[in-house]
Amino acid sequence: MNERKLKQLNIVVIMAILVGLIFILLFVLVFSPEGQNRITGDSITDFNDGWILKSFEGANDEIINLPVKINADESEIIVLMHMVPYDVNGNTAIAFKTEFQNVRVMLGEETIYTNGVMNDQKLIKNAVPGYNIVEIGNASPGEIITIYLTSAYKKYSGNIPSVYYGTKSDIIFNIINNNVISLVLAISLMATAFLLTVSLIIMKNKEVDKQKALYAFGFIFATALWSLLSNPIMQLITRNLFGIYMAGMVVMLLLPVIYIMYQRCFALKRRYAKIFEIGIYIYAINFLTGSIFQMFNVCDFATYVSITKVFIMIGLLLLSGLMYLAADAYEDKMIYSNLVANTILLVTLIIEAILSLFKFYKKYDGLILEVGLYIFLILMVIIVQRDIINEVNSKKEEAINNLEQKKEKIVKDINTNLVFKALNEAISSLKNDKDNSRLIYNTSVYLKDNIKAATESGLVPWKEELTYIKSYLEMEKRINKGLTIEIEDKVDNFMIPYGSVELLVENALRNGALKSTGTPRLIIRIYERLDCFAIQIVDNGKGIGPDKKFDGTVPYKTIKKRLKTLCKAGIEIRNKDGKGTIITIKVPKEGFIIKED
Repeated sequence: MNERKLKQLNIVVIMAILVGLIFILLFVLVFSPEGQNRITGDSITDFNDGWILKSFEGANDEIINLPVKINADESEIIVLMHMVPYDVNGNTAIAFKTEFQNVRVMLGEETIYTNGVMNDQKLIKNAVPGYNIVEIGNASPGEIITIYLTSAYKKYSGNIPSVYYGTKSDIIFNIINNNVISLVLAISLMATAFLLTVSLIIMKNKEVDKQKALYAFGFIFATALWSLLSNPIMQLITRNLFGIYMAGMVVMLLLPVIYIMYQRCFALKRRYAKIFEIGIYIYAINFLTGSIFQMFNVCDFATYVSITKVFIMIGLLLLSGLMYLAADAYEDKMIYSNLVANTILLVTLIIEAILSLFKFYKKYDGLILEVGLYIFLILMVIIVQRDIINEVNSKKEEAINNLEQKKEKIVKDINTNLVFKALNEAISSLKNDKDNSRLIYNTSVYLKDNIKAATESGLVPWKEELTYIKSYLEMEKRINKGLTIEIEDKVDNFMIPYGSVELLVENALRNGALKSTGTPRLIIRIYERLDCFAIQIVDNGKGIGPDKKFDGTVPYKTIKKRLKTLCKAGIEIRNKDGKGTIITIKVPKEGFIIKED
């Protein structure tokens, strides 16, 4: 994607999000319909039997039991009447859940509760789904309680819900008990997405595609927020049923914009990218259109969002097909993972839509969608985190390979043949000076093995590694007069990582023997045990092992890891203050395992 096009798409998404935030703040903090339910506060009792369905057309009143669905037209008023229970007290309340229905409750001739009543205020005309909690503690037993229900939607006209009563605290506890799991999941996912976003922003690793990950975490956060705003417990906490619902609708209209922008990040070929870009513009326009329609009373959110849900399902279906083609074209595991998550969400939506047509599913309405949604979001978190880790590891491997190539190039650029010829010539000219010719020989062997170590990282016979070590120690003996070296090589028929033991010997000499208060002494023992071949490095220094202080070009942890990885060897370190350090490298025989200290 060229920079100009990317900036345009980012601006579209950012503008949609900003407008959405404005609407959320307006609905939650500013607007409050007249008569809006303000929820304030385990035993509850069903209050479903013996309700009188009042008729205004001259027909006889009818006694019904709740819940029930009756034939009713749009905006037709349904009147239900019942006597107040005889066991009411000062804390008693009745509760029932309505969908897109306007509610008025009267006690005798007095209106004690209204919710979602149509009024002329812009932006807040339509009723919303939610619990109605009506206090009747001041009622006298036997007094008549009347409930008026009406809906501007044919689908919800005539839906009369279950009614129950109890203390307000019991009713609230019941609502919380039924919805707490989804609340905790939503908050957990929001917190996870937020923390991952913050960590991503402050991450200094430039190799990670932060834009892709930020859109993913933003989508996860927004989806979890939508689920949170849809939770009845939020109505209890905020005491603004209408505002919370409308804010949730704004978030839902925004979700496709963010999600498609996230998927757009995977489209490397222009023909695929173009389709995603069209989708982003379409859903951004859909969001803005819905907001404008709600503002000017052209079409309220309840109606608009029901149409948008179908629109979203169609979009997900097309997106799954597109992702399948892209995954096949790119052979990208990340796209396949996204395809699986997207398919799970799509199947969940289809199953939910089918089950909602049956009466038996009415009391479980939304359960399948909720479960599928959380599975989808959890998969999204895993997918994005795995992608970030893979990107970091890929770049790390690339950097290591580049470094190795540079090392090899540097070594190849050195005219080693010339160097060794010159050293051999020097040795030949010092035939009568055995000490200096030996020093030059050891230097040439040490230099040769160092160059080899820079380009090789596999295993070598211990005999070859020991030759390297001996050359190094001979050079040290020449430089450090009085240094005593003892080597007890009883066995050599095993393999060791190239150059690893020499580094430990070098450290034992520098930080151990040469810092001894007496005559510096270093002992190397190689012997065979029942389960392993052992290499023991003993110095008479102050007792500082390499795990506490290591002076070398390669870190001690790297050496330990190389030994463990390449030949499953372990290192044992024994320190005695003032008496030296014993380092034992144990190379296991076939069929044996060396346990870590």
